[in-house]
Amino acid sequence: MNSTPVCSIIIVSYKNFEETTGPCLQSLRRCPEDIEIIIVDNSSGAATREQLTLAAEKDPRIQIHFLEDNRGYAAGNNIGAKAASSPLLLLLNSDTLVPRNAVRDLCSLMERNPQWDMLGPVTNSAGSDQEIFCPGSSPEEILLSGKHWCENSPGIHFQTDRLIFFCVVIRSRLYQNFHGLDEEFGLGYYEDTDFVYRAVKSGKQLLITEEVFVYHKGKGSFSKKSGAVRKLMKRNRKLFKRKHGHGETTDHWRIKNLQALERYHDCLQHGGAPQQLQYAFSNRRQLAETLLPNSPVKRFFYRRKLNRAITLFNNSLNPR
Repeated sequence: MNSTPVCSIIIVSYKNFEETTGPCLQSLRRCPEDIEIIIVDNSSGAATREQLTLAAEKDPRIQIHFLEDNRGYAAGNNIGAKAASSPLLLLLNSDTLVPRNAVRDLCSLMERNPQWDMLGPVTNSAGSDQEIFCPGSSPEEILLSGKHWCENSPGIHFQTDRLIFFCVVIRSRLYQNFHGLDEEFGLGYYEDTDFVYRAVKSGKQLLITEEVFVYHKGKGSFSKKSGAVRKLMKRNRKLFKRKHGHGETTDHWRIKNLQALERYHDCLQHGGAPQQLQYAFSNRRQLAETLLPNSPVKRFFYRRKLNRAITLFNNSLNPR
């Protein structure tokens, strides 16, 4: 590659090639941008090694780093970042599918907004305000929902204190200045929370764009995870608290979704396109209905806030 790629995509691979890294790479083959794809494989075994090698033969943009041991998510990304040649790093989970223009649009936004330090898209599975309502169950149906969302996007980008690292663009200099992800978190969980917290604390600008959608398979609820995974998550949650003196400081997902509804109202008040804003509001309103608290008291106050947001938006949409 003679010129500097627009971004360096880093994917940490670990087994299950047919279900994760394989489809992810197939989706990236449709991205025409001048990119480099750096795969760090955490000692998946001979079968995965062979499949990754074949994938690299089909796409010259791919370079692979085979590790002898499973060093975890943080170390894998740090190794990939050291090998990257672009000023933009795109950390991408292996269980994602990337629409054709997603990489181009993310990188273009970062180039046009040099004050932004990190940027994430919306998705179908994040457990944060990056998640939108996507009807359908298959990847194809969800990607179609995401395409429809982008076609009706009100073009909103908003600052946040939380980004999920299923897909995130980070300026390389920031990643290097922060010495990458903290490898003390081991195989995974909370290393992204830790990095985001350090970035927010130091005054960096973290943005979510509603113009770009990326499919994320996700891992399901905490209760459905294996005992070993739940043990690792608890261990790393304690590590995060020990490092920073407290737990997570961001608002709950349902509150962030309510804040998004209020944001659409504000955009409407300032001349935003009513049709697109109405579509986005309707989508997140459907999501809000799935996020009702279990506690009757919390549900009452949540419902009251939701109804207030609906009334405000409708009154602005149809002023008397």
